[in-house]
Amino acid sequence: MSKRKIPQYGKLDIEECIKNFRLLVLNNIDDINRLKKDLITSGKLSHCEKTSVRAFSWKIYLNILSTNEKSSLKSWIDETINQRKNVKKMIRSNTINKLKGDPLGGIPTENENENKGGWDDFLTQSETIKMIKFDVERTMPSEKLFQEPYIKDLENTCLTLFAKNHKKFSYRQGMNEILSLIIYAMFPYYTKSPNSTYTPELIDKWLKNPVENAKDLYCFFHDEAEFESDIYNLFENLMIKIGVAKFYEDDSKDSKSTAYFIKRIKNIITKKLCIEDRAIYSHFTNQGLDYAMVFQRWFKCLFKREFPLPDTCLIWDYLFAHEAEKPSGMLLYIDYIVMAMIINVKYNLLSRDSNGIFQVFLNYPKISPITNLFTMADRLAENEATIPTQQISKTDTEKKDEKEKPKIEQTNQSMPQTTTQPSTFNTTINNPIPNPLLLNPNLMMNPNLQNNPMGNLMLAMMMQQAVNQQPKQDVTSTNKSESSGQSDLNELKELVNKYKNVMSVEDKNRMDFLIDALSKKL
Repeated sequence: MSKRKIPQYGKLDIEECIKNFRLLVLNNIDDINRLKKDLITSGKLSHCEKTSVRAFSWKIYLNILSTNEKSSLKSWIDETINQRKNVKKMIRSNTINKLKGDPLGGIPTENENENKGGWDDFLTQSETIKMIKFDVERTMPSEKLFQEPYIKDLENTCLTLFAKNHKKFSYRQGMNEILSLIIYAMFPYYTKSPNSTYTPELIDKWLKNPVENAKDLYCFFHDEAEFESDIYNLFENLMIKIGVAKFYEDDSKDSKSTAYFIKRIKNIITKKLCIEDRAIYSHFTNQGLDYAMVFQRWFKCLFKREFPLPDTCLIWDYLFAHEAEKPSGMLLYIDYIVMAMIINVKYNLLSRDSNGIFQVFLNYPKISPITNLFTMADRLAENEATIPTQQISKTDTEKKDEKEKPKIEQTNQSMPQTTTQPSTFNTTINNPIPNPLLLNPNLMMNPNLQNNPMGNLMLAMMMQQAVNQQPKQDVTSTNKSESSGQSDLNELKELVNKYKNVMSVEDKNRMDFLIDALSKKL
């Protein structure tokens, strides 16, 4: 346990926290199911920070406090006391001892089974500790709190203890980023407790009238003297029970790199994104995008490196709340956040090669407010739930294309070569992107597109593209097509002008470019 002095700056208004704890938690303590639903709703709607209940909510989301039919305030107090005792015991018993005796005979410990690793095990642990210390020194260098000796000791202790308790994962770079955000999110809520010990008599007093003892109860669950133990429990549950540690698995035996997170991102791209936005999927495929290189940081740091820290906390509220509502053991809503982030910069991606795409994701643009990302993620989750089971699979389509490709190439070789004028829209020729309207006509009936300004704009663009791709039959039909196309173009211009005030500068420039290209074609 760290004996360093605990910093006292950066704390929230504790009186306000106690007030909200009384109002939102203790007033509903007799109905645990309702309380859990309320806290989950708060996380999904980004209200945890506004209502000052994030620290307590995360304990519910990450299964620190159980929410089964036997749960109660008393059981939560008992769980908290026992968990804190266990962590303190582990910290005392799992420190690396000084070398004694014959190194080939193992390192003397209280448990004989721990001696089996011998000298090699000791060296491995020593190297791990060195790596942890090195990474801790580099963690959040711009944040004053993370330069405090107390916080550095806490990080070293928690990461070392996790590595020793979970040798399958040990310590990997990136875990320090996960731990640091937990500390960053929890620290402002913790305060000094008026009680140095929690006797049975004191607890009985709290249970008789929780509302009147709101201050004592708040300080118990947010006792800064127990901060280290609480942080470790949150970190361990997030990594193991919620499944984030899987993102650090590395199957070195397989040269094809079948690590869990690679399977996860490939599943997102090839089975979800390809249905939601075929244009982006096709472009990624054409460019041979290296998913492992591009998306590794998103998974291993849970978007902490992509967004400002306050926004990342809101993202975690959203992810944890959804996981608590429907446990999957894999933080399922990461999939929808990833898809939303990709689609959000769609037009910036379609004009770039694989290196350019990587640079966009490496320096992801700010989203303000970040809740816009959650709105898009919710829509993607709803869309996936309504995808018909008879949807044509990517594999079947690709097999058909492969069969037709030799025939097309043979036909092209037998045809005389002709020279065509270069198109203004070169990106369409060099990287052909299937029309989403033609690939999935059901998009036209999607209420999510019809009932919002940007959706109407997207529909108008898809309609215009569909008109331009129709074959010309004869002079009469051509004239009609041109007339219809000009009418659609005018409508598109009106829509763009109408909604320019809600578009980014980049999107405005993109729309102007598209309109100019369509005008030249007509």
